[in-house]
Amino acid sequence: MTSTSSLQVLTVSELNRQAKRLLEGQLSLVWIEGEISDFTHHSSGHMYFALKDDRSQISVVMFAGTNAALPFRPANGQKVLARGSVTLYEPRGQYQLVAQNMYPAGAGELWLQFEALKEQLRGEGLFDEARKRPLPGFPRRIGVITSPTGAAVHDIINVVARRAPQVTLVVRPTLVQGEGAPADLVAALQEFEEWGAVELVIIARGGGSLEDLWAFNTEVLVRAVAKCTLPIVSAVGHETDITLCDLVADVRAPTPSAAAELVAVEREGYLQYLDERLLTLEAALGRVLRDLRRQLEQVRQRHVFQQPLVNISLQRERLTGQLSRWGLLVRHTFGNHQELLRVPEARLAALDPRRVLERGYALVTDGATGQLVTRREQLRLKQPLGVTFADGSARVKVTELPEE
Repeated sequence: MTSTSSLQVLTVSELNRQAKRLLEGQLSLVWIEGEISDFTHHSSGHMYFALKDDRSQISVVMFAGTNAALPFRPANGQKVLARGSVTLYEPRGQYQLVAQNMYPAGAGELWLQFEALKEQLRGEGLFDEARKRPLPGFPRRIGVITSPTGAAVHDIINVVARRAPQVTLVVRPTLVQGEGAPADLVAALQEFEEWGAVELVIIARGGGSLEDLWAFNTEVLVRAVAKCTLPIVSAVGHETDITLCDLVADVRAPTPSAAAELVAVEREGYLQYLDERLLTLEAALGRVLRDLRRQLEQVRQRHVFQQPLVNISLQRERLTGQLSRWGLLVRHTFGNHQELLRVPEARLAALDPRRVLERGYALVTDGATGQLVTRREQLRLKQPLGVTFADGSARVKVTELPEE
């Protein structure tokens, strides 16, 4: 910046630089709609064109790394919806739009919904690479979710049959377009997960317009894919078609055929893998056998195996001594218990009712009830009685009850 008396004079470069800062600070990302004119697709891959309406126009550049993913081929006279950042090209003092996304204007509402949902889900981390799972190296059973009549299912079947006939495909036919398609796709995914018999799932369909592919941009399907515990390959549309299902899946394949080639390892590669595994197992088994032989040799060298009879003799002497000591202890304990039992035995003998009966007494019981008869009042005429003597018993009947 130069100074002339009290005036501050800017150079052209300084003015353009300040204008660039103002533009980029005030207008970061904008959506604009207009008609393409002066379209040029440069050999470098960059696209240069203008967007205009009935009163104005703005220069637009879309760099090669960004325009490669366009879902359509731009052309002069085409109305489009573009999203980008406003900046100023300092060397020429020309402000322009650096486009990041561009869609046909007729599908503008859908694209706006698509972008809004994409940004929301991206903010939640659903597209993060860190949460994506690796695919199994040699799957034997693969689930396929697609239309039963479209080209996608035939492409997948043909590629897998050619490359990997050892792989089994389980096809779950679904709607891939229309109002009921999102719910059907989610149900198919849940069925595979609950079944638990497949190692990964391919979600596929052929190409189409944004409207045709909209089922694969619905929030319900994207969240179901993110929640699924099975690895998922998304192969929706052509190579230039990008859906939210592609972004959330563990792997995106550009076409259904490419998905099949990705997951189905050729038979020769599979056989080579098995050979390598066999060599690894043989080497591991060899190490185990060598360790076991070394341990066996160490055991064989121990004293007990070198002179086994000496050890047995020592053990026999030790056992004989222990048995002798236990025998003495048992006899001593038994003798003490016998002495302790003699006094209770004598007392029990004195109380034995048989001793009383031997002295001439008898036990009288009621013949019907078996109750002991101890008093005359318990008797009645013709009552049957049982009489027990020291050497046996007898049955009698009361024939007389004399008065006392």
